[in-house]
Amino acid sequence: MSTALPSTAWHSMTLQRRPPLPQRRRPLIVQSFRRSDFDTFARRVASGEALKDAWRTANDRFEQFVFEAKKTAERLDRQYSVSRRISSVVQSATDRARELDREFEIGIRWRTSTMDFLAMVAVQEAAE
Repeated sequence: MSTALPSTAWHSMTLQRRPPLPQRRRPLIVQSFRRSDFDTFARRVASGEALKDAWRTANDRFEQFVFEAKKTAERLDRQYSVSRRISSVVQSATDRARELDREFEIGIRWRTSTMDFLAMVAVQEAAE
């Protein structure tokens, strides 16, 4: 039984490196404003078209910003359960406020002082 050995002919081959191709750079073209550019801009400003375009662009960008902010808020809410946590904090604060109100009778005192104030104002208006 004979085993076939892999050919080692490729080991003896030497690979020749090709010299790198020179990179061609495009010349930088500097273009200045022309008189017609200023004339066109002045005409657009005078007609109000430039302002309309600026307003439309700003409005579009603001709408895009609001949309992305809303989507980001939704993503953060899904990821970190922000609305559930805020609801929990609000509920805890409400419960604590009710406890303090019962403990110090703030609501009753406020209603009493409000009624006294309103009665005092009514008496003063009647005296005038």
